[in-house]
Amino acid sequence: MDRKMFRRMVATLAVVPLLAALAVGCRPAPHAILAVERNRTGGAGVLIAPCADYDVVHLSVFSHEAGKVDLSRWAIINDAMRGSLAELELFSVPQGWSVTEDTLQGVAGGGEYTVTIDGSVRGRGLDGELSFAADQLASLKPGEVLVDGDGGAKAVPRSKFVNAKSGRCEP
Repeated sequence: MDRKMFRRMVATLAVVPLLAALAVGCRPAPHAILAVERNRTGGAGVLIAPCADYDVVHLSVFSHEAGKVDLSRWAIINDAMRGSLAELELFSVPQGWSVTEDTLQGVAGGGEYTVTIDGSVRGRGLDGELSFAADQLASLKPGEVLVDGDGGAKAVPRSKFVNAKSGRCEP
């Protein structure tokens, strides 16, 4: 099996739990290991919690409305299958990563989106998920990020997310 075929297989397998969870309505609760922020150009950026030994394998964003999954998705896979990133701009491929799906081109006003991250700490799964509205992203003040809160995404200071002292890094 060549490397390209292997990456596509892993990307497909990363989507299967999401689709299964939507079909049956249950999935282990993701940890608050990611945040979304508005970057200088108005686009969306993702912050990943600074977890020691965290290997991020797959990251994706998809659009949806009223609980329906849209087929529009942007997804990337870590070519090395090891290591993490502190942050990345959505729809821009970091070095050492490859695009596996690119039917979603950006975050637009009025839309709703979910960012997912799949990875592990010392071989134990640690995934994250954050759903947000494009209008929430647009309304962020400088230095704020969206994080998963009770009842949906909420704005908090960026420093609070980066410096959080919690069990979020424990699978």
